[in-house]
Amino acid sequence: MNTTYLELYDYILTSADELTNEWIQTKEASAGSIYSHDVPAPIEEKLRAQNRKFIMSIAQSFKHHDEKKYEAIKLWSTEVAKDRVMTNTSLNEIISQFKLFRRIYWNKINDFIQMNSDSISPALMLEWSNQYNYAFDTVIEEFVKTYSDFHQATLNAQQEVIMELSSPVIKLDKSIAVLPLIGNIDTYRARSLMESSLGQCQEKGVEYLVIDMSGVAIVDTMVANQLFLSISALDLIGVRSIITGMRPEVAQTAIQLGIDFSNIDVYSNLESALEGIKVVN
Repeated sequence: MNTTYLELYDYILTSADELTNEWIQTKEASAGSIYSHDVPAPIEEKLRAQNRKFIMSIAQSFKHHDEKKYEAIKLWSTEVAKDRVMTNTSLNEIISQFKLFRRIYWNKINDFIQMNSDSISPALMLEWSNQYNYAFDTVIEEFVKTYSDFHQATLNAQQEVIMELSSPVIKLDKSIAVLPLIGNIDTYRARSLMESSLGQCQEKGVEYLVIDMSGVAIVDTMVANQLFLSISALDLIGVRSIITGMRPEVAQTAIQLGIDFSNIDVYSNLESALEGIKVVN
């Protein structure tokens, strides 16, 4: 490798703290952001450590001439992208900081070029510029991909928890439980209801599940179909489903959709359903 490449690499590493300090001093963000000036000292120290690691990962592109030069970039992107998701930092804020530090970093490389102008040809300057920009673009590409994937996975996990909490199977006695449905039910929530109720009923040893629909105002074809699939699935694991509290408008919609309630016990309210179960037992 050309000695000048190694000299540039060493120059960047020795300038790492200076680069980080300049970024810390010039970055701007609204209060509450991880990039704001009033963050607690431990967070600022974490930012400094992450930034120094970032500086070194980009510098690898001037030290290696194979795929190794991108390994550090990918590792840094994965680690920091997940951290930014966990701190609820938006991509807009992050990209703004990338833009700011891109200029700071290149200015330092340009300082080295100016100090060694006699030994650095225009062709080499162009080559460094291309390598630097490609490395920086790779960081952003890897970062955004990891951030988006991890952010979506986090949202999905949160959604599942919310669905489970909003669809609790509440045990009333040794064998009877109630599932209160409240609010609008879309196809996704209806599918989640099936998965959640199956698991909860099996875990709690439920024999009778009262599905209370008094809080449901609208039922469409897809939701109704998913609901009946849930009842069929519950039947397969030995849980008898009972529907209560169906509103007149929902009942009318169900009839118009051709839904058959002949094989399902339907009661006007929870009290009537519990009395019906006692009679059966």
